[in-house]
Amino acid sequence: MSQEVEHRAGVELLPHWKNFLALLLFLSGVIFVVFLNEKGFLGERLYQLSPFRIQEVKIVSEWPLSVSEIKAWLPPLEGRSLVDISAKDLVFNLEQRPWIEHVTVKKQFPDHLWIEIKTDRPRALSVVKGTAYFIDSRGNIIDKARPRIIKSLDLPFLSITEDASLWDVSAVLAVTEQFKTLFQSKYSISQLILGNYPYLKIFLDNPKLEVLLNIENWESQSKILKSLLLDPPSQIPQVQRINLIFPKKAVVSLHN
Repeated sequence: MSQEVEHRAGVELLPHWKNFLALLLFLSGVIFVVFLNEKGFLGERLYQLSPFRIQEVKIVSEWPLSVSEIKAWLPPLEGRSLVDISAKDLVFNLEQRPWIEHVTVKKQFPDHLWIEIKTDRPRALSVVKGTAYFIDSRGNIIDKARPRIIKSLDLPFLSITEDASLWDVSAVLAVTEQFKTLFQSKYSISQLILGNYPYLKIFLDNPKLEVLLNIENWESQSKILKSLLLDPPSQIPQVQRINLIFPKKAVVSLHN
């Protein structure tokens, strides 16, 4: 009886040894593959065999960013597999760069990648700690003001002399856009000064003119301003200052 029990116990142990040996072989194979990949042998061969390798990266960009600038911000992409490229990561990394407002990445199988860039539109210049910056329609800084770009744009300087927290810069810049539309760009705004809310000053060029506004009644006062600038009364000579902060009337100061 004891021999029979011994024999059965030995038979039952064999499958466990086989499983253990199989697991050991599997783990050895995994370690070997990882070793080869770390050494670059396997990794390079798998890379060469990967499908949909990128042959061309097409970049479409708006002024003032050039294609060469965009390429300098990108990692090497040619030769990589389209499947491995994370469009989300490319978009996120590019949108951290100055001037870039929106990025679209399109994979065109089997071997092309398209990157389209939409840039911010500067609406004004603002000096921060002695350095001039371009700001967008939301009042956010785009980039340092470069002379080459300043010359090609007609932008006003914007400054805040009182409590900046009370001012919605995006609303002020919207007023300047309405102003341009109202006067069909006949007058150029050279400077905006935001004082005690809700009062601001707009300085115009050609002819030089100072306009005092209350941003809260700008919509109604804009009609008075349009009449004074485009169809002034014949008895009024050249105007130096127009004060529109009072409801339904304007106070005009004349050149001497």
